[in-house]
Amino acid sequence: MERLKLGGVAGRHEIPEVVGFVLDKVEDPGNINKITADVIASLDKQDLSQGLDLYVTGLTSVTVAVIKYCFDNHIPLTCFHFDVITKTYIPQVVL
Repeated sequence: MERLKLGGVAGRHEIPEVVGFVLDKVEDPGNINKITADVIASLDKQDLSQGLDLYVTGLTSVTVAVIKYCFDNHIPLTCFHFDVITKTYIPQVVL
């Protein structure tokens, strides 16, 4: 099985590499507790046994919540950041 490839939040960027998104939407970007709870609920439903490749779509609070979830659950995590010059994603191994 391959690592799961997810984008952060749906609808923010087109990312053909992903199979889905951690969150479909964020109603209130300032509600950190809800974002954290929603990220936990979403990732608890995923098979992360091989690790997670997260394609960062913005909303730092979502990215931080994913990093914390992976740290707390000992899940290998690589974040991918879009390079506007090369139009490719650059990996950053986090955990």
